[in-house]
Amino acid sequence: AVVSTQSTGEAAKASLKDVVAQKEAVSSPPPAKRKRNESSSFENGDEKMRFSTKVHCNPIVSELIGTLKPEIRELIEYCNKIKMWIQLLIPKIEDGNNFGVSIQEETISEVSTFCEFAKGSFDDMSRYFVTRGKVSSKIVKYPHLEDYVKYLTELDEKQFLHIRVFTNELKMIYCCMFDIINKNLEKIKQPRSQMSSNLY
Repeated sequence: AVVSTQSTGEAAKASLKDVVAQKEAVSSPPPAKRKRNESSSFENGDEKMRFSTKVHCNPIVSELIGTLKPEIRELIEYCNKIKMWIQLLIPKIEDGNNFGVSIQEETISEVSTFCEFAKGSFDDMSRYFVTRGKVSSKIVKYPHLEDYVKYLTELDEKQFLHIRVFTNELKMIYCCMFDIINKNLEKIKQPRSQMSSNLY
C-alpha cells in the first residue's frame, strides 16, 4: 500500500509538471526575431558608393539663374505699374468715341502678355532644379547606368539654351513695351479729345 501511494504521488507530481510546462509554453511570448546586422547593408560595394556619391549643381547655370531672377522680378514690377497707370487713365464708359479707350485696353493686354511670360520663366527655372534633383537621385541610386549621367548633361545644356533665348526675349519685351507706349502715348494719356468731351 505504501508503494502504491508513493507511485501515485510521483505520477501526480509528473502530471503537474506537465501542466505547468504547457501553461508556460502557451503564455510565453514568441521568440523575438533576430535583428539584422546593421553593418551588413554596408558590406556591399554598391551601397558604399551610393552613400559616398554627391552630385553638385551646375555652377554656370546656377549663376546665370541667380543673375536673371532679379531682372525678371523687376520686369514683372514694371509691367504691373504700367498696367495700373493705364487703367487709372481709362475714362468712364460713354457711347461713342471709344477709339482711344480701345487703344488703352489693347496696350494693357500686351503688357499683361509680357508679364505672364516673365512669370512663366520663373516657374521654368524652378522646375529645372526639381527635374535635375530627380535625375541626380537616380544617378546616386544607379551609379552604374551612364544614361542618367548623359541625361543630366543634356538637361543642363537645355537650360543654358533656354536662359540664352530668354535673355534675348527680355530685351525684345522692353523694346516692344517702349514702342507700343511711345507710339500711342497721346491716346493713352488722353483717350478722348477735348472737343468731343465738351460735346457731351
